Amino acid sequence: MINDNNTYELEEMKQQMLLLKKKLEQQKIVNEKMLRAAMKKKLYGLNKKARVMFIVGIFVAIWAPGYFTLVGFTPHFCAATTLMLLFSAFKTFQYHRKLWRLNLSESNLIELAEELTLLRTRYKNWYRFAWCMIIPWGAWMAYEATKIFGEELVWYIGGSAIGLIIGGLIGTRINNNMIRRSDELLEQIEEYRSQK
Repeated sequence: MINDNNTYELEEMKQQMLLLKKKLEQQKIVNEKMLRAAMKKKLYGLNKKARVMFIVGIFVAIWAPGYFTLVGFTPHFCAATTLMLLFSAFKTFQYHRKLWRLNLSESNLIELAEELTLLRTRYKNWYRFAWCMIIPWGAWMAYEATKIFGEELVWYIGGSAIGLIIGGLIGTRINNNMIRRSDELLEQIEEYRSQK
């Protein structure tokens, strides 16, 4: 009788352990889904900003030459401005192209982590390219403005300097935001890996 009772208790304990194990697996699946959903939302925000930057870059590349031509800048300056803006827009496209194609629900998180690390590195190094373009472009613009504006040069240079500062602050903020979001996604991926 005692032996039957022990066997029954042992069977009941086994069933409880199986039930507990099943619940833990379900909890793990729920956590994984929640984590992937949070990562998907952040990745969507990252890609959305990149798309907006690309579209704005193309729009400004189309608009700026017309403006500079109306003001009186040389066609060479207008062409250089267009090339610089198109280069920046297409670099944004190139940096995000693989992330746009990635389906987070099906993709390998290692591949996503590699792409995010590469994106982060590219955004950190972007300042080198940007300053190498902006400084000569700004000097060229100032040189041409001296020929065009005469006495009103101070006002034009002042307005351009304010525009450069505001644009630089917005660009720096966007760049830092991209790096920060990439870091957050990489942390979430690392957290997910440590849970497995």
